[in-house]
Amino acid sequence: MFSHMPAASLRKLDRRQVAGFRFYQIDGNMYPSITSILSIQSNEKLESWKERVGKNVASYAARMGAIRGTAFHEICTDYLSNMDISKHRNKILAMGLFNLVKSEIDRIDDIRVMETPMFSHKFGMAGQVDCIGTFDGVLSVIDFKSATRSKTPDILLNHYIQETAYSLMWRETTSEMIKQIVTIVSCENGETQVSVQEPINYVNELTRCIREFYEHAEKNKLSCETGQFSNIINEKMKKYAGTKNE
Repeated sequence: MFSHMPAASLRKLDRRQVAGFRFYQIDGNMYPSITSILSIQSNEKLESWKERVGKNVASYAARMGAIRGTAFHEICTDYLSNMDISKHRNKILAMGLFNLVKSEIDRIDDIRVMETPMFSHKFGMAGQVDCIGTFDGVLSVIDFKSATRSKTPDILLNHYIQETAYSLMWRETTSEMIKQIVTIVSCENGETQVSVQEPINYVNELTRCIREFYEHAEKNKLSCETGQFSNIINEKMKKYAGTKNE
């Protein structure tokens, strides 16, 4: 049985899709999700693969990956919630992926939140974290990933940046410091990856990605029908203007 700590008082957030990006509405402001922030980062290997296999195959692979990932997350969340996961037995692939990393998931305890939206006024971002709890006794942001094969260092870096964002959102909301981020990857080819990192090592990369997203938003005149996103663009552009050479 997994222990669950008293839930932090986190607010419910409204989500909106704008120009293909996900935003969260908070106090009249519209903050981009960390996933959307990272989505504009170039990935030459991915783009080369898409060009090689074609648009239809790439779209199909993305849809199948999303379905696989959703089912895998549901099983992990139910298991950590001390629920009976036998109801998922017909999800053969997802259950297989879960069983590959079950022993790693068993290292989690003292769970604070799961599948919970958070935000940061300071950084102008939001997102939904997989899990915050202890991993081998250390308070951590824990992310569950499924894949066809082991993830490459550039893909893992994106995960580290995303998890670092959640650690900063959590600290801003609760004042509780998170010193560890954990990525658990289960692959269809039977491989697994468990990576434990320190979020402090990725704050500069996160700041760069946020700055570049707001630059992209300004360049493309991205605006929201509701909320004060245009004001946030101007405010964050001023804030991040001094970080370009860092």
